[in-house]
Amino acid sequence: MLGRTLYNNTLTAMKQKVIVIAGTTGVGKSQLAVELATRYNGEIINSDTMQVYRDIPIVSNKHPMVERNGIPHHVMDFLPWDKEYYLHQFEIDARRAIDDIISRGKLPIIVGGTHYYLQFLFDKYINTATTKNDDDDVNHLETNSIREVAESEQIILDSKDKNKIFNTLQEIDPKIASRYHPNDERRVRRMLEIYFTTGNRPSELFAAQTKQLRYDTLFLWLYSDPVALDIRLDSRVDDMVKAGALAEIDQLYNFYLSQPEHNDHGGVWQVIGFKEFLPWLKDGKRNEKLWNEGVDMMKLHTRQYARRQIKWIQKMLIPDIGGDIFVLDATDLTQWHQVVGDRASDITSIFLNIKKNDDINKIRAPKELMHLISDEQTVGKKRGISNEDCQHFTCEICKDHDGNGLVAIGSKQWATHLKSRRHKGNLTRGSKKAAYEKWKLTQQNNTQ
Repeated sequence: MLGRTLYNNTLTAMKQKVIVIAGTTGVGKSQLAVELATRYNGEIINSDTMQVYRDIPIVSNKHPMVERNGIPHHVMDFLPWDKEYYLHQFEIDARRAIDDIISRGKLPIIVGGTHYYLQFLFDKYINTATTKNDDDDVNHLETNSIREVAESEQIILDSKDKNKIFNTLQEIDPKIASRYHPNDERRVRRMLEIYFTTGNRPSELFAAQTKQLRYDTLFLWLYSDPVALDIRLDSRVDDMVKAGALAEIDQLYNFYLSQPEHNDHGGVWQVIGFKEFLPWLKDGKRNEKLWNEGVDMMKLHTRQYARRQIKWIQKMLIPDIGGDIFVLDATDLTQWHQVVGDRASDITSIFLNIKKNDDINKIRAPKELMHLISDEQTVGKKRGISNEDCQHFTCEICKDHDGNGLVAIGSKQWATHLKSRRHKGNLTRGSKKAAYEKWKLTQQNNTQ
């Protein structure tokens, strides 16, 4: 055991150092990244799925050039709008950027809102092959085994046909397919992508995965109280409109119209700030009511996105890194330098072995925010998503947006659906319709 401990400690010491800044949209992640990069000779790697696309800097919330302080930004502003960008592509680009930055003696700082992308930091991330160990009969993961996705496989991934994607995954790996709703196109496609890039079933890879980080990584979490954040996000949408977001929305709409199929799903069309305005655009940009509704929907979807980002950090990221994260309170921006900038700089100095202060490592979060990283809010929540109750139930009375029977995953979700007002309402309407059809048939018989 001692030998293994010494070995793991040696590996950690040999690992290249990387900083990750996580947090919701609108908390100042990019600002902090620039500050740390300026102070500690760093360069920034974008991990936001919308900011990889060319142009539209306002709608995609790219940090303004004038505020970047000359710091190079990688994996940003390069992808054409008609291309999809997958996790395995981000991994290749991000790792290449990290190697390049470190080779020049600089510090990689990863920042962005697509926290799902951070899986590439782990050896457990599935760019792996599963092999059998003869000694202990346990599956192990070996890195560097990504293969090129075949053209026929890429066609399936890009098909936009969620039924085809789900059915393909179901054929390949029914065990992992049972964990996802057929309409959860992004995650289902990701599981299929794992199979196509590794040749191994995701269920087998997940069962064998390890949780070791590839890099010696410092995780910083910028957090804002939701009430204050909501106000800030609403104001930011208004500022984006004033700054010229309309011109970018027009630009996107013109491209949208030029496509053979007007498909607003996936790729650049996931950006918050386009689909919300489609009714207004399609109406010829004449209806002020539709414009105002678009602005309101953009604000709502931005706030909802921020909530999802927090859940992902708590349920996925923190359990995976064993709680090794520092929380910075970005609620009051007037206190930025004291509670965010200076504290982040001190933590970074210790991480880079520039100075020593064991007390900072003991204080993972301000006292009032310690609950955010408690086991109840993190590890406990993750356990809840790994249960074995993954049976699919289909309600033929209630329909989804495509007119198919509504699918519920797990007996709890199914029971909740059966008790819902929607289901009971549909039952009542169905009974009334059946009674009416019976009466109608009786009337027809009586007239004959």
